[in-house]
Amino acid sequence: MSAGSAGSARWEEGVARPDGRPLGKVRAVQWTLCRCAKQDPERRFHALYGHVFRRDVLWRAWAGVCANRGAPGVDGVTVDAVAAAGVEEFLCGLSQRLRAHTYRPSPLRRVMIPKPGRPGEFRPLSIPTVADRVVMTAAKLVLEPIFEAGFLPVGYGFRPKRSAIDACESVRVEANRGRDWVFEADIRDCFGSIRHDALVAQVARCIVDESGAEADPGVASGGGSGGRGDRLARSGNPVRFTDFTFAGERRAAPPRRGVAGRGATAGGIGEVLR
Repeated sequence: MSAGSAGSARWEEGVARPDGRPLGKVRAVQWTLCRCAKQDPERRFHALYGHVFRRDVLWRAWAGVCANRGAPGVDGVTVDAVAAAGVEEFLCGLSQRLRAHTYRPSPLRRVMIPKPGRPGEFRPLSIPTVADRVVMTAAKLVLEPIFEAGFLPVGYGFRPKRSAIDACESVRVEANRGRDWVFEADIRDCFGSIRHDALVAQVARCIVDESGAEADPGVASGGGSGGRGDRLARSGNPVRFTDFTFAGERRAAPPRRGVAGRGATAGGIGEVLR
């Protein structure tokens, strides 16, 4: 496969792990997409929508949603209720609606939850339905490897196999190397206040959506859940596949923290990527 070709990346059968064991099909496409994005940072990826409604991708997404559990959305359907009714039928229905371009996300259910360590203070939490969580996770499985390839190793927020513990370990290592100060920053209501159209425009720089699939105008902003999402939902502008990765993510963002020290430069340990 040519990394510079304009076509979509396809699954590579037989792609192997470092230990020689073959990758599953979902992991294989993630590996292929990430490799192509690294080889050609200017590449634009086409026809990715068809991968989202593949049954193996939806099953992988369902496994992730099950592991996270979570409360039901506006429809009141829980993960256990879906499991009891039949996961195969549930995913088959989702796949068919996505394939036929008839899938529409539901509004988010808005709840207020206490802020840890701040008695009497609450933050809003928007909860998507189980079905929407599965679709969003499927889209994330396809899109994340492309963007992950462009991030620097100093970023830890919302990245696979990275956590705050890893960030703290970087602080420890840099301190042992002679760094002598730390900078901490917190972006208040980052995702709630950021311009979604600007965010989607950044996605569109490398994702070309030629599927013609359009989602509900409120998908990227939470539908009729209240707050800023309502204003965006009434704008009447169609939201396409490139927006799915942001659907339902209007949750209060954790602090974005960066650390730096003596001689730190742009792009170093002090850069806040997410």
